[in-house]
Amino acid sequence: MVWRVWLMAVLLGGGAVVARAEAWPWRGAVAGELRVETLGELGLKWELAITGTKLVLTGTAPGLTVVVGAEPKESGAWAWRIEQGAADLAELWPVLRRLAGEAATGWSASGRLNFSGAGSWSAESGPAGELRVELREGWARSDALDVEVSGIELDGVTRDFSGETLAEGQQLRIAKVVKAGAEARELKVEFGLKPGLNLAVARASASLLGGGIKLKPFQVSLSKPRVNAAADVTGVQLAELARLMPWAVAAAEGKLRGRIEIGWDEQKGLRVRDGGLDIVRSDAAEFRLAPSPGLLTGNMPEVFRWLPKAGAWAKGIGLRNPAYAPLREIELGREGLKIEALQVTFWPDGLNGARTATIHVVGRPTSEKLVKELVIDLNFYGPWSEFMAFGLNQEAKYGFRLQ
Repeated sequence: MVWRVWLMAVLLGGGAVVARAEAWPWRGAVAGELRVETLGELGLKWELAITGTKLVLTGTAPGLTVVVGAEPKESGAWAWRIEQGAADLAELWPVLRRLAGEAATGWSASGRLNFSGAGSWSAESGPAGELRVELREGWARSDALDVEVSGIELDGVTRDFSGETLAEGQQLRIAKVVKAGAEARELKVEFGLKPGLNLAVARASASLLGGGIKLKPFQVSLSKPRVNAAADVTGVQLAELARLMPWAVAAAEGKLRGRIEIGWDEQKGLRVRDGGLDIVRSDAAEFRLAPSPGLLTGNMPEVFRWLPKAGAWAKGIGLRNPAYAPLREIELGREGLKIEALQVTFWPDGLNGARTATIHVVGRPTSEKLVKELVIDLNFYGPWSEFMAFGLNQEAKYGFRLQ
């Protein structure tokens, strides 16, 4: 960390000159440029000023300013304080993106970083104290992934100057995440960092599809990042889900709730691995299909023929199928269905390596004509995350039965 380099330069540099405060009759300054190998062309210019017994180290680079003051104490230690610390993430991003490597390829970012902190330093025990970092007005976007993250705020504090751990209670807030038109809002994460680069998430929640999702506590190794976390889902609006599936549902009302398991890794990305959602029983729960001619009537005769193998003279002889007309109205989106039951079941990475999710709907026509109950089963194949991101799964299969 650059701030650690500057801080050590102040304390070690000052300590090398004198050991006691009364030996300071000096006033002056020295300046130069510091190039840190891992930060490449950052080009940090620094100036060390001496006034009486106080050292002030100022570091500047495009988009970065940090001022650290240090004064000797009677005990022989030094008291240090970050008097000014600010960074413009947009200006620093070209350097940070190269430092982050492949994971940051194609991403743009901006925001304001503020640093503050104070503590002590001695030759025997090294640095101690507290360092705080704030990120405000954070923003990031990847055109390749069609993801935009806005309103990013971070409040971080550490007393571990080795950089290997962070105390619990670090706060991350994100106002909005947009992925291919779908939105998640008010994302809140509380976390810490344990030895061995193990990120421990104590709380995580977000507003999604008109409802909410809360993740159970989980840990993930930053050296080999892979997440599996259980989540409670409440109040998800069917109207919001319908908006993501215009090819299947024209309109819907009602709410879903349940528990799911979310997985993420670098190869498969974010996905729902397991679990299920159920409709919250309500008289207002209903939906209307997008026009899909033949969806329900494709394998059904409009007229039952008495003599199917007879000649042309018998074609007009038969009984009209009473279910055909109402089902035709439903599949064309002219007739809605009141939902009696709706379950969404997710399969762990695909049932037998294939099916990813099943939607089971039991409903009755809003007009209550002829067809008493209709059962529709929809099977989805392939990564559920791709489907939710408008992958428009072309392998979706629909089946129905009448009761």
